[in-house]
Amino acid sequence: MARRVVEETVLETRDAALCRRAFRFRRRGDDRRAMLLLREAAYENEHDAKIWTLYGVQCARVGRADVAQKALSHAVWLRERQNETRKAFVTRGLLSRLVPDVAA
Repeated sequence: MARRVVEETVLETRDAALCRRAFRFRRRGDDRRAMLLLREAAYENEHDAKIWTLYGVQCARVGRADVAQKALSHAVWLRERQNETRKAFVTRGLLSRLVPDVAA
């Protein structure tokens, strides 16, 4: 008898799907579309610091320094609120490289 192989359906969240699509656009060189997808993911899940960090970095790549500063500041605030001090320190470093005059 032949065994039937059952494929497990991987349930992917909408945020993860948007991030995956954004990475695909980034690899293809379409930074603006990647930024738009990450913005959509960030605004849908306002409490995910990782997505806000990715969105801020992508905004910086596109040249939107003002939006990148706001997104990274929000990510720092979320990380501090979740007691992720090391990750907040790294995100604050990204922010200081983006805008050296601002003490995050």
